[in-house]
Parts: sequence; C-alpha cells; structure tokens
Amino acid sequence: MQAVLRRWFAVWGLPHQLRVDNGAPWGGWNDLPPDLALWLLGRGIALVWNRPRHKQGNAVIERGHGVCQAWVEPHTCADAGELQRRLDYFTTVQRERYPAIAGQSRVVAFPALAAGGRPYDPHREARQWDARRVWAWLGTQSCVRQVDKVGRISLANHPLGVGRAWARQAVTVRLVVADHGPHWVIRDTQGTLLRQHPAPELSGARIRTLAVSRRVRPPRGKPRAHPGADPYAR
Repeated sequence: MQAVLRRWFAVWGLPHQLRVDNGAPWGGWNDLPPDLALWLLGRGIALVWNRPRHKQGNAVIERGHGVCQAWVEPHTCADAGELQRRLDYFTTVQRERYPAIAGQSRVVAFPALAAGGRPYDPHREARQWDARRVWAWLGTQSCVRQVDKVGRISLANHPLGVGRAWARQAVTVRLVVADHGPHWVIRDTQGTLLRQHPAPELSGARIRTLAVSRRVRPPRGKPRAHPGADPYAR
C-alpha cells in the first residue's frame, strides 16, 4: 500500500488531507495509529478518520462507489484487465463528460481539482519527510491503558513497565518530546507521574519503513472487537 500511495502521489500530487477508514491499515482502537498512517503524518498529510459504522461521515465517496459499481458492472467482466478498462472509461465519463452540476461536468465545475496536489518526488521523500510532525501529532493524544498483573502496559505491541504497585489500575500514556528525543510519559488517573520510557520505535527510520508496531494480523475467521467510539478522542 505504501508503494501504491507513492505512485499515486507522483501522478496526482501530494494532498493536504486524507479521509481514511477506521480499520487496518489506516486506523486502530485505543492505540497508536498504524504504521502507514504515521508515515503519512510525517509527510505532512493530515488524516481524518471515519467513525466506526458511520458511513454517512463519508457519504460522497460511498455514493460514488455505488454509482461506479452500477455503471461498471464488475460481475460481467471476464478478467481483471477488463474491469480496469471499464473503471478507467467510466471514471473519465463521470468526471469529465457527465453533466452533473448545472449542466457542467465535475472537471469544469471544479477546475482547481485538475491542478493536483503539492509536487511529490519519491526520490526526495527522505529529505522532505519529518518525524517531528508525527511526534507533534502524537503529543496531542492520550491513550488509556490497564496495567497488567505484573505491572506492565502495552503500546503498539511494545511492553512498557509501570510497576506492580499499579497492577490492574488504569493509567494514561502521552508522548513528550525532549532534547534527547521522544519518550512516553505514564501517569495515574490523578495526573501523578509514574514512569517515563524512551520511544525508539518512533524514530524516523522505523516509521518510514513501517517497522513501528510489529502488529500481527489476526487469525483467519476470528472476529475482531468493534467498539463504537472514536478511537482517537482525547
């Protein structure tokens, strides 16, 4: 997916913002955003997460998918090549020819969209990507964790020690950036500082190579919990 996004950005330009789903590989629940989302944040792209089970929050896109499916009729395509040709053709018709807005096509009604986003060169990404953007965003968030029986919590599949004295208690975790780099600050529910840990998993190299969380894909057929709250609400 990272390679696909790089190709798209090279063709269409770099967007200022992306609206993304709340599941993998874009979102998570009560944890760090997945590695792919962190990489986008470091490239200066703001992310807006859809709320779980609220398709109306992305109504324009959902409606567009429905229209595209009706026009393309994927079930009648002989192979993937035919499907792609139909998608290319009907996308062009819908955007450039169909009189959708006061008799005008979308590309005529919204000419700025044809200009694309900010220039993007994959070969210059390492120089333009900045981990400080990721740290700044994470610094505005706060995660709640339950300390396990041996006095640890887990964040992005990384264990962090808190202490047995706080076993089975709720704590908050926030990223703070100092001269020596980013580190996790753990406090109790009253705001008392309990423990601090360095965050080497949030180095620029780890984020760019999607090696932050070491997340493991769930087994086939095993249902996943689906909470109803915004995973990144403060």
